[in-house]
Amino acid sequence: MAQQGFDLNAIMKQAQALQQSFEANKARLKQETATATVGGGMVSATVDGEKVVKEIKIAPELVQDGDVSAIEDLVVSAVNAANVEIEKKISANMTAFAGNALGGLNLGNLGDMGDLIGKFLGGPQK
Repeated sequence: MAQQGFDLNAIMKQAQALQQSFEANKARLKQETATATVGGGMVSATVDGEKVVKEIKIAPELVQDGDVSAIEDLVVSAVNAANVEIEKKISANMTAFAGNALGGLNLGNLGDMGDLIGKFLGGPQK
């Protein structure tokens, strides 16, 4: 009876496929956006998956009031809130990606792969 050998070529092909899948997922994440609205709807900010601000909207009545300091504070708050939202999307996506791509591989005391990637990315852990 022949002993089954260790197929390094198959493992390398799987690793390459996983890398390609990871890169495609990363490219999709760059296209994701998150929008946050603050000040009772007076200011909104939209950021993309690379945390680049794509859009700021300010209600005309806020500008008419002329309170520049309030506008500045609301813009900062909206951008920060949008960044929090995009981080949540990225973290959830990467955790799901890891779970799907690696089949929920259990790493003993380290937890599952989604948990490990969450820890690595600084996102929420289970």
